[in-house]
Formats: sequence, C-alpha cells, structure tokens
Amino acid sequence: MPFQPIPILILIDDTRGWCAKVVPDLQELLANRGFIPTVHRMQEGPVDLGDHRAVLLGAPTFGLGIRDRAPTEEFAAYVEKISGLDEVSVGVFTVYAARPGDSLQRLKGLVLRTGARFIAWHGYPRWNLSKGAHVLPAECMVRVR
Repeated sequence: MPFQPIPILILIDDTRGWCAKVVPDLQELLANRGFIPTVHRMQEGPVDLGDHRAVLLGAPTFGLGIRDRAPTEEFAAYVEKISGLDEVSVGVFTVYAARPGDSLQRLKGLVLRTGARFIAWHGYPRWNLSKGAHVLPAECMVRVR
C-alpha cells in the first residue's frame, strides 16, 4: 500500500495568543514528516475530529505555573466533550512564561481521562519557541500510524 499522509489536528486554547505562536513551525515540522496538519482554536467553537488520526492539544501556562497552569477548567471541559477522542492518539504541549509547573502532567491526565492514547508532551518556553521544537513532530512520526 502506498504511503498516505496522516491527518493530524492541532487544537489550542489560544488565550493571550501564546499557543498560536508555536503553530506555524509545528505545522511545517509535521508536514515535513508526512502529516496533514489542521488547526482549530477552542475559541472558534466545537470541533469535529473527522478523519484525524491524532490530535495535539496546546494550552498556555502563565506566571510561575502555580496558579495559572494548563489546562483551564474551560479547556478541560471542551476537550472532554469531543466525540471520538478515545479513538485517536493525543500529544500535549504548553507555552510557558517562567516554568511549566505541573501543566504537562495535568494535560496528560486530561488525555488519559478521555480514554485516548497518550503519545508525547513538550513545554515551549515563551522566550524561545524553537527550543526542542522537533520533539512533538518526531514523536508523532514514530507513534502515529
């Protein structure tokens, strides 16, 4: 069977526009690895997974990552309502101001609560969004079929 590009959804909580700054590079890195990335902001309303075989969830972590950490209750409720999430692979990322705190663990917990297959996580420091930018696309390339 010939290779078929894999549809992947990048779903972000775009509060303050932090996660949107990661998306262009993430899309390019995924496309270079055989994915067809599409982007949806939680603020745009409900999302349909359609034929996506994987999802990357992104949420910002503000301040020191103690009180203002990802995911917000609103984002968690939004993600938990997505039909079919338990049938795809899901990775997570956060864009953080000072430190990610326990945001990545909390995002992973959200994924596991939905019944989805967790694949990877990465924290992007807001001051250097290219640091480790290859991590999620590389993990997707290995883990998503």
